[in-house]
Order: sequence, then structure tokens, then C-alpha cells
Amino acid sequence: MAGTANAAADVGRELLQEERLSPFVRVTLRKLAKWYSGGAELFWPFTDLAIRFFVAAWFLRSGIVKASDWDTALYLAANEYPVTWMAPYDAAATGLAIELIGPILLLAGFFTRPAALAMAMLTIVSQAVYIPTTTNLMVASILIWYVVSGPAAFSLDRVLASGLKHSAMPLARPTVRLGEWMRERLAPVLMMLTRIWLAVALFAFANVFEPSIAVATWLPTSIFSGMPGWLAVAFGVLFLVGFAASIVSYVLVFVIGFTMIAGAHPNVTLFPFLLLAIYEARGAGVLSIDAAIYAWMERNILFDRDYAEIPNDWPHIVVVGAGFGGLAAVERLKRLPVRITLIDKRNYHLFQPLLYQIATATLNPADIATPIRSLFRSDANVRVLKGEVRAIDAAAKTVTYGPEADDLQSLTYDQLVLATGATHSYFGKDEWGAFAPGLKTIEDGVAVRASILNAFEQAEAIDDEERIKRLLTFVIVGAGPTGVELAGAIAELAKINVAREFRTIDPATTRVILVQSGPRILPAFPEELSQKAAQSLESLGVEIRTGGRVTEIAERHVCIGDETTIETETVLWAAGVAASPAAQWLDAKTDRSGRVQVNDYLRVHGREGVLNDVFAIGDTAESNAWHGGPVPGLAPAAKQAGVYVSKVVEAELLGKECPGPFVYKHQGSLATIGRKSAVADFGSLKLSGNSAWWLWGLVHVGFLTGMRNRVTVVVNWMWNFFAQHSGVRLITEKQV
Repeated sequence: MAGTANAAADVGRELLQEERLSPFVRVTLRKLAKWYSGGAELFWPFTDLAIRFFVAAWFLRSGIVKASDWDTALYLAANEYPVTWMAPYDAAATGLAIELIGPILLLAGFFTRPAALAMAMLTIVSQAVYIPTTTNLMVASILIWYVVSGPAAFSLDRVLASGLKHSAMPLARPTVRLGEWMRERLAPVLMMLTRIWLAVALFAFANVFEPSIAVATWLPTSIFSGMPGWLAVAFGVLFLVGFAASIVSYVLVFVIGFTMIAGAHPNVTLFPFLLLAIYEARGAGVLSIDAAIYAWMERNILFDRDYAEIPNDWPHIVVVGAGFGGLAAVERLKRLPVRITLIDKRNYHLFQPLLYQIATATLNPADIATPIRSLFRSDANVRVLKGEVRAIDAAAKTVTYGPEADDLQSLTYDQLVLATGATHSYFGKDEWGAFAPGLKTIEDGVAVRASILNAFEQAEAIDDEERIKRLLTFVIVGAGPTGVELAGAIAELAKINVAREFRTIDPATTRVILVQSGPRILPAFPEELSQKAAQSLESLGVEIRTGGRVTEIAERHVCIGDETTIETETVLWAAGVAASPAAQWLDAKTDRSGRVQVNDYLRVHGREGVLNDVFAIGDTAESNAWHGGPVPGLAPAAKQAGVYVSKVVEAELLGKECPGPFVYKHQGSLATIGRKSAVADFGSLKLSGNSAWWLWGLVHVGFLTGMRNRVTVVVNWMWNFFAQHSGVRLITEKQV
């Protein structure tokens, strides 16, 4: 078998190297395979949860009926379906315990395999000694799958497995390893046996052979009632050879559903559909045409086993920056036959729109950050490097990077995508940065949180009334979405979350001052929404100062214009950003903010012309692709640019005509004010208040990376919303 597989792999490589497969075919096959496998992995946890719910409900309903009429249950166990090796009371009590406890464990995904085994044995006994039904067969087959494979991601077993495997609990490590081995090795065998079982049932239904009564008891032929015999034979052949599992499952679901609607079935249940859903999601198993095709694809098209197996002649694409734009580009590019290197100076992707909630003690840093490597652990053609880019040689097509300036490495590229984002801009007053930190990184968020919480702690510890007032005065410079959200969150932190926690100060006396040089807050929003946002902030006690430019920021005060001085020790900067040094690396043309100038196709304008192999996206680029004006520095804009660049690279790889010029499609602007109000601008649709707040929450949860982050953020928000308490008020800065 190994020699045959290696020979097939060699033939596949020859086909690729000798160009017998066109670039279009290679790209199409890879994209289809990645799309299918990615979709299956994305939806399987939800499918698995639905299957466990319906099976658990079926058992629990039976258990509740028996528990409510125990005398009848005993009578039936003694007379209607006695178990020869158990006393009637023991049999009834055992069955009732399984029907009441097993479903709860199955639904929670806790001790799933033992629970599924007990429930499967109960169902098989019922099939053998009581009334045989197709429903019993379907449920038993589903439960046997869970005995072998275990539950998917939404389960306590999977959540606890990693920790238990490395714990000192007796037998925990071998038990978890056994479960993993069963999932990896036995589950494909079980899928093969299941499809052969269904194939035999289809042949029996089509009268290809006539099974004995004993055999017919264990064949689910009734689910195919109303199906033409020739179609049953066709499905049986496809199941037997294991070809096109996904397509066959979908078509069979449609056919069974149609015959059910037509009234051809004696009993209508969901369980045949649930079993087919497992087959569709987990594949045909071993010794199948599908498995052979996927093995060939994996060795010759996907190359997802080992980075060392990626062909050296695949184009090398370097993406600098793992923000929204960089990740969007890599997510789409990884489906192509290309080598990708993703470089970032941090090892995590940060969801910056919620960074202010780290600063105001609502969320933990881990709630909005995801390790970059974990996002691409299944993509062997994506290499992740932690390092800071120091220089780019566009002529030699090299990128120089390293953790330190004296420890540098370089690599060559065929295409380069710069998605390096932006940093704070103090408009030439860089000395203000020591007294007015901004929010761009997790380190910034943690430091700001420490400064806010320390202000309350220091105020509690002193008797100087003037300094207490200064400590309890917070000034936010800049009234864009970040400034508005910070102001609202700090006001709620002071007046709600830490209320009644201090003894000598009253946090409710805290002043939160929002300073904006323009005539109104949220200048990018329509004026009516700006006014409503201002009203919401003022209802929280936030003081809004518009029309005044900050002229000085010092350790203990802020000056606005020539006349106003605000005594404060906590100033937060949300007024401006500056581009990364990408333009300096390339010696490229820039705008006044230092953003790289690009053409209509997001290619960088060098000093001597357009650099066809270098793209800049997101906050790195100055792109006039929104009604002829600059694209806003928003996450959707960066993601759209990343997707667009990947389409351009794909078109060039296939020798097709490139997409038209990049056009940014505005998806709306959102800003939240505290825990119950927000504003949303979608052009013709404008929302404010509670409805906008719920929409803001849904959008931000949807944009988060990873299911764990989504769940933890929602749980933290619910706790904060209903309990009006934040448990993240930790000062973790190093004490000097």
C-alpha cells in the first residue's frame, strides 16, 4: 500500500512539474478542496451540537414518560419486553437511569463516550427484544459514532481534554489519548462500515437480494420507502464504493424528504437526516474512492502535511502584518498553490476595535487576541515568522527582518503585501506621548488600565483634596469612535462598576472630559448621530469640550487653547494616527500622514514608478477608492483590500485578466456609548440607542477571530451587563 501511494504521489508530482495540469486546474482543485474541508470544519461543531440535542431529547422524553408512570414501566419490563438476564425492576431502573442521565451528559458533551455507549446498548437491546424499528437503528448508529469519535468542539470533553492530557489525574492521559486514537483511526473505519450498511439496506430495498428476517431486522430499509428501485441501486453503488459522500448525502436527504412529504413513509423522524449529516461532514471513511482522491489531492495539490513538501517552484508571497488586511489576504491566498510567509512583530492577531475594553477593565487581553500560528495550523503552505521588518529591497525582491537590529534575516519574495497598520500621531508633539498614551497594542491597553485603576487607588490612599480631584479627572483627547467609547466606558466604570468599593472617596464624583478640536464629536458620522451620541455621553456625566485644540500636555495638566487649563494626572490620546515606516523601507511616495501612495490596483508608487510586485493595504496605504476620496481606516476596509489583492495575485497566477480597480464598499460605521447606547450609520439607515447597541455587539462578536474569543466576550459582556460588575480590574504593571 505504501509503495502504491508513493508511486501515485510521484506521478502526481510529474503531472504538476511537467505542466500536464494547467495552472487553472491546479488552482481550481486546490480552492475546491480547501473550500470543502474548511466549510466542513466550520459547520461541523454546529451540526454535531444539533445532532446531540435531538438524540438527547428523544431519550429524555422517553425517560420522563417512564418516570411519571413508574408502575406501568415496571409492568412493561416484566411482561411486554422482558430482558432475560435481568430482573424486571433492575431492567426498568437501569433503563430509566440511562434515559435520564445519558441525554444530559450527551448534550453537555461530558463523559460523552460512556453516555453514548450506555444509550446505544439500551437502544440495541430494545431493537433485539422489543419492537424493532428503523428509528432504533438510526439512533443506535449515531450513538455508536459518538462512542468512537466523541463530540466536536462545543463540548466539555473537548474543552477539558488538553488540560487533562497533561494533568496528574490518574488515567487521564491514557484515556484522552485513547479517545484521540479512536477519533483518528477508528472513526474512518466506522464510516466505511456505516456506508456499507446503508448500501446493503439500499440493495435489499431494491430487491437486489432478499435478506432473511433476522438480517432484515437490522437493515433500515423503511427510510427509502417511495424511492424508485433503480435510484436505490445507484445510491447503493455510490455508498459501497464511497464516492462523492457530500453530494450523495445531500441528494439522498432531498429524496427522502420529498418522499416523506409525499406520504410514502410510515414514520417520519429526523434521525435518518442526522445520520446522513454525519456522513456528509466526516466523509466516506477508509477504502473509498473519496479517500483515495483526497490522499492524491493532499500529496499533489494541497500539500498540507508538511511545509518541507511544498514545491519550491510555487510562487512565494510575503505578507507583512497580521492585522485585518493581512489575515484577509492570507486566508484567501492559502487556497492557491503558493508559499506564504506571514511576518508580524507580535505573535498574535489583535481585535483593535475592542481594545478600549481592555483599558477600561471589561475584557481580558486573551479575549480579543488570537495566536497567529493557531489560525493557520492546518495550512502547511503558510509559514508564520515573529520579527520586525527592517528594510525592503524592491530591486532584489528581499525583505530583511529580525527581532533585533543586530540579528537580521532576509528572504526573497515574488509578491509582497504590506499590511503594517498605523501608530499614534501627536502631530509633531511626540513629547506628549509620555503623559498621554494611546491605544494600539495589548501593552497599551494593559498600561492604560493600570493608569486608570491606579488613579482610584491613589485617590483612596491620600488626604490631599486637590490631588484627589486631579486624580479623579480623566481627559480623553480626540472624539472619534475610540475617544467616545473610552469616555463612556470610563464614566460607567467610575459610576457603576466600582461604586461602593471605596471608603474615603466617591467614584461617582469622577470627571470624564472629552476634548475635540472640531465643532462636534464623531465628525465622520452624520450630525444627527453626533448629537445623539453627545446626549448619551452627557447622560453618563461626560463633559464634552469641542472647538478647542490641545496646546500642552504635561504630567499634571492639559491646556486647551490659550485660556483653559484642566488639572489631571490621566490623559488618554485618541486624536490621530501615523502610518508605519513601510514607505521608508521602500523609499516610496507618501501622503502627509506617511501612508504609502498606491495606484488603483493597490500597487505601491515607488520613486521611479509603480512597483508591480508590491502591494500596500489598510492603514499602510493612501487609497482613493471611495467615491474618489481616501478609504477610511476601518477593519472592513482593510479586509476588503486584502481580499482584492489576493484576487489580483490569483488572476496573475492563472494568466487571466486582473480585476478592475479596487473600490471600497462602505458597510457602515458604529460607535458605542456605555452598556446600553450606540450609534450606527449605514447611509440611508441610521440607528441610535438600544437597537444600535445590540447591533454593535453582534457585529463586533462576528468580527472576532476564533469561537473561543466570541464565547468569552459574550459571557463577559453578559456578566458585566446584568451584574454591573467587572472582574478584570487588575493592575498588572511592574511596580517600581
